[in-house]
Parts: sequence; structure tokens; C-alpha cells
Amino acid sequence: MPIDRRPEPRQSHRILASFADSRLAIDEVIASARSTLCIFDPSLERLGFGDPHRIARLRALLLAGREHRLRIVLHDLTYVERHGARLLALLRELPAAIGIHRATGEALNAFDAFVLADDHSVWRQFQVEHPRASVSLHSPADARPLVDRFHSIWALSEQAISSAPPLA
Repeated sequence: MPIDRRPEPRQSHRILASFADSRLAIDEVIASARSTLCIFDPSLERLGFGDPHRIARLRALLLAGREHRLRIVLHDLTYVERHGARLLALLRELPAAIGIHRATGEALNAFDAFVLADDHSVWRQFQVEHPRASVSLHSPADARPLVDRFHSIWALSEQAISSAPPLA
């Protein structure tokens, strides 16, 4: 049996002051994911999910295991529908691995955003109109409240974008 000689990932936490820093931190969270990414955001407009390199990273994660998943809950789907061609192409390629839902009920009153990797790493923007955010890597204690929150939001959301072509 081979011995895994990789060092344990180091826990880190930092505050971010700009949208550019947040995009880099989101890439770190994505890179830390082993099987699941969960995203909650009003629209995905500012998070960089149209970037070809980011889509390639998501694709690699999802192809790395049959049980790997990407779950997204948005308030408004307009941006994704109009400008999310790469993300929508990935949805068509891997429909069983990706869910894009619309927030309902109380989730529509939330004005923060987060990207969550498994149960250990999270980027969180405290108020979507302001650039201040935080990133916690390999820190289950920081991620746990958002894991629970995402499960609640997901349970109350509705499927919004399907991989099936529209009916004529």
C-alpha cells in the first residue's frame, strides 16, 4: 500500500479588500475542493465564472470522480443565461454533476455570497455590493456554518436551468 507523503494542508484565514483579491481567493477555494463546490450568489456576475481557466478547473474537478458535484444557487439567472456560455456548456456536458437553482423565500433576503469547497474551505463576501470578503482554507470550523446554511438554501430553492434543450 503506497504511503501518501503529501503534507497536511495548512489552515489559513485572511480578509480581502478588493474584488480582484476575491477572484484569486475563489480560485484557491476551488483548488482545495476534493469533490464538491457549493456557490451562493445573487447572479455570479462579479465572481469570474465566465473565465475559461476557471471553467477548466471546474471541469477537471467534476471529471475526477463520479460523485463530484457543483451546486449553484442564485437570486437572478439573467447574467448566467446571457453571459454564462462556458458555464452552460459545462452544464450540458456534465448534467448529472451540476445543479443551478433559483433562491426562493428567505434566501432572497440574503445579500452575502460564498463559495464553499467540501466542508473545509470557504470564500465569503459579507455584502455583495462591497468588496470586503474573507477566505478560510482547510478550516472546517470556519466552513461548517456555511455548509449548514447552503444545505438549507438548497432545500428551499428550485431548479432553474436545465441541461435539456428548450422545447420547440
